[in-house]
Amino acid sequence: MGGLWQRWRRPVLLILIMAVVTLSLSYTAQVRGRLITLSGLLAWAALPVETGFAAVGQHVVQAAATVRQLGQLQAENQRLRQEMADYQSVRAELAQVLAVNDQLAAALGMQRAYRGWRLVPATIVARSPDSWFDTVVIDRGSDAGVQVGMAVVVPQGVVGRVIQVTPHTATVMLLLDPNSGVGAVDVRSQAAGIVQGQDPVSGTVNFLLFAHRPDVAPGDAVVTSRFSQYFPPGLLIGRVVAVRHTQFGLTVTATVDPSVHFDQLATVMVVEYAPPGAVAPPLYGGGG
Repeated sequence: MGGLWQRWRRPVLLILIMAVVTLSLSYTAQVRGRLITLSGLLAWAALPVETGFAAVGQHVVQAAATVRQLGQLQAENQRLRQEMADYQSVRAELAQVLAVNDQLAAALGMQRAYRGWRLVPATIVARSPDSWFDTVVIDRGSDAGVQVGMAVVVPQGVVGRVIQVTPHTATVMLLLDPNSGVGAVDVRSQAAGIVQGQDPVSGTVNFLLFAHRPDVAPGDAVVTSRFSQYFPPGLLIGRVVAVRHTQFGLTVTATVDPSVHFDQLATVMVVEYAPPGAVAPPLYGGGG
């Protein structure tokens, strides 16, 4: 018996080992199949979660992109606003330059029309807020030949007269100043009187007539008369817009709308010299 075991021991052990390995492989395969099946079940169960996370991630990316686009749009909007503000500023400056250029061109034409006259061009450099329509300061003074009492005009008509002078500047009392007074005449009827400033806010002046029953009517042109102390004759003052009588009918006063737009003045001409007996050329129907 001992010799038989010794003889078949190795084949028997080999067979046992092979049986054990076969059983082990079979068991492992079964376990692995279960594991694979379990893994599939877990993956299927996790699919909605993964899909949800993917959707959330996509929305986050889209939201981030929208935020970037909003930031870009805000920056672009700000840039466009700044460009519009710059454009409006340039447009306003251009309009101002064009207005001044028009006034300079008109002043040049006035110098050509007033032959034999000496006109000193000047620019308004200061206006007081308290007396905006009473006085202005110009950039020409005694060094340029400007003297107290000289008339100041523009192509549209009478501006005022010089009341104070320094070497480089001069103060001009405007026609609208209640202290002003200009000898005037109605072009149509030749009715004479004095034009005086009134409340500057109204923008009109009073034409105080000398005659008891003067022939003055709305629409009549009023110019400086030959009896004016400071102004050469024939300078346009404005047009009559209303006529009224005093309480007892002894005097007549006409309201005159000045031909000059005092709120738009930028450049003026100082009449340094006018030939004796000269009459200003007709201006807008106001010549004498």
